[in-house]
Amino acid sequence: MATQTLMLPTQEKLHEIYQDLGMAEDKIDVDVQILMEWMRKQSHLPDPEVDERRIRLFLILCKNSLERTKEALDQYYTIKSTVPEFFANRDPTKPELLNSMKTSLFIPLPKLTPEGYRISLSRLRTSEVDNFEFADYVKVNFMSIDIRVSKIDFFKKEIFIFDLDKFTMSHLAAILPQIKNFIYCATTAYPLRIQQVHIINMPSYAQSMVNMVLGFLKKKIASRIMIHNSVADLKKHVNIDILPLDYGGTFPKTSEEITEEWKDELIKHKDWFLAQNSVVCDETRRAKKPNVKVNALAGVEGSFRKLEVD
Repeated sequence: MATQTLMLPTQEKLHEIYQDLGMAEDKIDVDVQILMEWMRKQSHLPDPEVDERRIRLFLILCKNSLERTKEALDQYYTIKSTVPEFFANRDPTKPELLNSMKTSLFIPLPKLTPEGYRISLSRLRTSEVDNFEFADYVKVNFMSIDIRVSKIDFFKKEIFIFDLDKFTMSHLAAILPQIKNFIYCATTAYPLRIQQVHIINMPSYAQSMVNMVLGFLKKKIASRIMIHNSVADLKKHVNIDILPLDYGGTFPKTSEEITEEWKDELIKHKDWFLAQNSVVCDETRRAKKPNVKVNALAGVEGSFRKLEVD
């Protein structure tokens, strides 16, 4: 779990997080073994031995509910097997994914909030649209979440910052055809507990996209989405010692520097990503119909799984 890119909770903070969730570490160990045994009995699910740490953090994010964790794990592996444009062939050294990291960023900021929340920042690095491929952008985003959940991070809740400074009408046109599948996957594959979503530098023509996203969310989480007119307004809600220098923060690196370090982190785990490409559901062995499915015409079908709200 050691990493130089992310600061993890202290033992004292970990104890606070467990207490807040009504959990104890020894009980978590027992419950993880229960979940792993359950996975072994599900013939369509992969070998749990390769994903023990993911199972542990899923349990924590599901607030120690075994049933919710089982559902979350099943949905995660199902989505991986049914939406290949976002989850298949995840090699961080592939030219198209390196290009995506060059044109856009989705990075976890290194320092946790005092409450133990991880803040992730997303923005385009250039306004050029010719080399922008939304599916690759989403794939890198999900790779970042996967490596954090499965290998190197520990956090209580998630805060997102979306900077639309370089977002153009052409980007909007490129994103809209896949926005439904993206939102579905983002809210189904991971049991993230979303504390806040901040949007800055939003052009007026992006309002239609934001309205579409809001339509997929519960009112409670929609109320936690804040649109800011300036970075100065953002700083009223996010500690400045967490924000990078180019966002008016005091963390001693820019977002570009953090991005390059995070790219190196992804590449360092290339072998893990390649091995994970095959860690999916085997739908031919499933005993009953899955909760989620995809067809070639309509994209993702079924009820949208809402973001977890506390």
